[in-house]
Parts: sequence; structure tokens; C-alpha cells
Amino acid sequence: MKKIRTGMWMMLLGLMLMISLSVCVNAVETKPQAVTFQSSYQTHIQNVGWQEWQSDAGVSGTTGRSLRLEGIRLKINDHPNLGITYQTHVQNIGWQNWVDDGAEAGTTGRSLRMEAVRIKLTGSEAEKFDVYYQAHVQNQGWQQWVKNGELAGTEGLSYRMEAIRMVITPKGAAPPDDTTAFKNVIVLISDGCGANHILATDYFTGGQGGIQVYENFPTQYFMSTYSTGKIESADDARYTYDPATIWSSFDELKNRPTDSAASATAMATGTKTYNGAVGVDPNQNNLRNLTEDFEANGKSTGVVTSVELSHATPAAFVAHDTDRSNYSGIANEMIRDSRIDVIMGAGNPLYNDDSVKRSSIEAEHYQFVGGQETWEALEAGALGNDADGDGDPDSWQLIQTKADFEALQSGAAPDRVIGVPPVYTTLQYGRTGDVNAQPFAVALNNQVPSLATMARASLNVLDNNEEGFFLMIEGGAVDWAASKNQSGRMIEEETAFNQAVTAVCDWVEGNSSWSETLVIVTSDHETGYLTGSSGIYNEVVNNGKGVMPTMVWNSQSHTNQLVPIFAKGPGSDLFRKYAVGSDPVRGAYINNTDIPRVIRELLK
Repeated sequence: MKKIRTGMWMMLLGLMLMISLSVCVNAVETKPQAVTFQSSYQTHIQNVGWQEWQSDAGVSGTTGRSLRLEGIRLKINDHPNLGITYQTHVQNIGWQNWVDDGAEAGTTGRSLRMEAVRIKLTGSEAEKFDVYYQAHVQNQGWQQWVKNGELAGTEGLSYRMEAIRMVITPKGAAPPDDTTAFKNVIVLISDGCGANHILATDYFTGGQGGIQVYENFPTQYFMSTYSTGKIESADDARYTYDPATIWSSFDELKNRPTDSAASATAMATGTKTYNGAVGVDPNQNNLRNLTEDFEANGKSTGVVTSVELSHATPAAFVAHDTDRSNYSGIANEMIRDSRIDVIMGAGNPLYNDDSVKRSSIEAEHYQFVGGQETWEALEAGALGNDADGDGDPDSWQLIQTKADFEALQSGAAPDRVIGVPPVYTTLQYGRTGDVNAQPFAVALNNQVPSLATMARASLNVLDNNEEGFFLMIEGGAVDWAASKNQSGRMIEEETAFNQAVTAVCDWVEGNSSWSETLVIVTSDHETGYLTGSSGIYNEVVNNGKGVMPTMVWNSQSHTNQLVPIFAKGPGSDLFRKYAVGSDPVRGAYINNTDIPRVIRELLK
């Protein structure tokens, strides 16, 4: 009997221990801040002064009011063996000395912004806990949570911190729930655009550089674009970006450049591949792309381009093919098989490049939309698959007219749209007229929507999904004009792209926020080797607004030079840790495969 009682007591104790452990584990997983003591923090705000003490990831500071933090105080309550130390980075001063347990860090009354902070735990039990903290930064919103002495905020970028949050968790616990409200990513790619293409367009349209909205984004780097060799791995070393080699002679930048398919695949998947590959690796295995990642997270996806909808760049973000020239097969994968929600681009088989309806339609005219059968099914509203995973087919709604695109910019929108304006290869570049004329001297095709209109229409569809979305927008014909060294049409195409970026930023500020939407603006490669002087790498020369800048084309193909990348919104600060390259002309740079790496960090 005693043994039975003992056994029962042992079982009861074991059960109680299991329940206790379960509670502890759940507390760590769901409420890591639930510890037996409390951290407290307060901030000093420009024109406001010291705020009330906060704790447990409460917001101290302000957001959306353009007020800087000037000082902070941190302390730990009711724990005799745990302390806290912290330092701030202050405008025009740099990193200050570490201070402890309630002392003031930063400055008050001197009108200097606090730009970054580092926080660490001290005391005999510090190794048992992690301190997580998060900064709200001017023009960037809430950054990612960091811990244990890592930098929160920005250093050397002249951006103010506006608010902080902090929490202490048991060692090894997950960071707090991501309260940055991240929802959306919009990537805009100006195909073939280099730094001089942007500058030339700025000079002609505005008379000075730096006038585009993205040229004022808080994150700005350059990016390498090289592809791999074919399938032979031994070739790969010849295709890396080596600054010493690249700048050893003027012509070296022309050697072994990427094409749009390989570069877009790198940006969509994070894997380098060979020229001509769409969504496959050098061994021709399918790669997982960003649209698939977002769809797996319950988010909507879309691709928009000013050229054919199944061309290399949009294709790489949706499809998988060993040959970018398989336009019909790629289009069918995009339209019939993928879970994409928005596809917009040229390729309308019924019209030529001046939006004149064809008198006869050949089989080849249907190639960019998947063939005649696919096109006619789209026209009939009879095509669609299960895009949202609910078991029911989701039909495509086809729109074609300029009026349809314009109407879709606002108001109620269907959940799945394919937009193919009445033009064959490009919105504007392919129109007839003097291709060497000054920008906009030849009347634009007024039968098609602008890229900005298509951007707004696609956003109006995708934001139906409260979980968020991924959208890629391409200005595809910058490359086409640059490869023909047609300066006027290049400026036209880059201007249209710039207007699309502005439309996107206006949407973020009017319908979303910079705390929940990340916008990335970049290029897949440079085309035309554009400079200000023949045979010399320098900038194009400003001759005033409305006057063509002095510009020289040194190639009719792609080059391997670094291209600009700009970012704003949640996660834009993450590019900093990938900018490990050092170029003597451009400074710090990332690789094009780093774009999906940053985005996937946000999705975790």
C-alpha cells in the first residue's frame, strides 16, 4: 500500500512538473517578455521633453510626427543581480560613452538628434537573459529587433531616431512578435539603367540631379549584376565582379555581362545562373522565387512590365524555363499554372506597335500570351486555376483598353487581373517616328496606359488581400533604347519609369505606410556603357532643363558595371549587412542575390 501511495505521489509530482514545464515553454514562445522583473525606459523628445516610463515593448517616443529623440534612460526594476548599460550615437558627436542603470544617454536641450543606440545587460545573471530592442527611424519606420549590444538605428546616414521599444526575455527565447506591421514588398526594375541613365534623365527633365523620389531614399548602395558561366562550374570564377580587374581598362566592363533573364532570376531567387535561364539554376533545376514565397505566406503577387508580359524580367519572377526565348511556354506557365494574381504587360496579338489593329493575325503574334488557344480562353473569361488554394478555380479577368486600366486605378477591383494593352511589344518605345529625335518630340501613343497607371491599377487589385502582397514593376524598354544608343527614347523610357516609382510612393503614403511596405528601386544591368566622354568613365554633363545632356554611348550591349539600388521601408536597413563589397569608384556594394535574402528575412 505504501509503495502504491509513493508511486501515486511520484506520478502526481511528474504530472505537475510536466505542466509547469509546459507553462514555462509556452511563456517563452508566446510571451517572452513575461519574466519576474521589469525593464523600464523613457525618451527625451524634441520640443516635448521627457516622456513617461515605458516597459514590455511599449512605444517610447513618437512616430509620424517628425520629432527626434534626444536622450534615453534605461533601468531594470526589482532584480538585484541584473543591470543594464547603453550608449547612443548623436548627430555631429558620434558614439558617446556607455552609461548605466537610469543615467541619461544622448543630449537634451542641444537640438541634436539621436541616431542609434546599443544596449547590453550587466550583472551576475546577465548570461541568463537577452535584451531585445527596436528603433523607429526617420523615413524607414520600425527596424528589425536586435539584441545584446547590436546597433539599432542608423550610423552616418543623418537620420533621426523617433522612438524605441525594449523587452528582456529568457536567454535563447524568440524575439518579440514582429510589430513592424510589415505587409508588402514592391520591387521596381529599370531594365538596362545605370547611374548615368538616371542622371541624364534628371538633367533633361529637371535641370539637376537627385530630383527623383527614390534618389532621396534612406538606403542607397550599388549592386553587382554578373551571371555565372553556362553549366560548367569551372567558368564561374570568370564571371565574378572583381573591382581591380573591372577598372584595369576601360573596355573590361564590356566583358561577359549578364542578360536580363539571369539577372532577374538572381533577384527573384537568390541564385546566380547562366544567361538565358528563367527561374532555373546552372544545372537547369527549378528555383523557388519570391512570388512563390509570398504565396506560401498567404499574400498576393503580381508582375507588371512596359514590354511583353512573358519577357525575361517578369518571367523570372513567376516561371521556370531553360530558355527565355520560349515565350509561349513561359506565358502559359504564368497564366495557366502559376498562382500569380496580377499580370500586366504588352504582347497583345491583335495590334501592332502603334496600337493599330492588324488586318490579319499570324500564329507568331500570339507567342507572348501563350498561343491562340490561351488568348481566346482569356477573352472568353474561361481561364483560371486555383490561385488562392481554396479548391476552387480563380478566373482571370482580362482588360485591354486604356480606359479599363484607368478605371482599375481606384474603387472595387477583382482579385485576379491580366492586363494586356492594345500594343504588341512595348507601351511607347516601339512606336513609329524618328527614333533619334529629342525626348517627346514624337507624339506618344495615346491608346495605351502609362506604366504609372498600370502600377496604380495593379496595386488596387493586390491590396484586396489584407495579408499583403509582392509586386514587381519593370520599365523594360530603357534597355532597348540604350542598346540602340537612342538617347531621346532612353530618356522617355526612364521618365516613364520614374513616374511609376512616384505613383508607387504616393500609394504607400496614401494607402499604406512606410512601416508596412518596403519599396526597392534598382536595375538588372547597365546597357550602352553611357558616359560623358568617349572612352572615359565619367558622368554625363548637365546642359540645363529641356536640353540634351552631353552623353556618349560606348557600347551597344550590356556591361558589368555596378548599378544603383535604393530602398525605403521595413527591412531597408538590412541591406547594410550585405554591403560588404568595396569598389574604388562606387564604394560599398551588394550583390543582386542579396535582394531576395533581405526580403526573405522579412518573411521569416
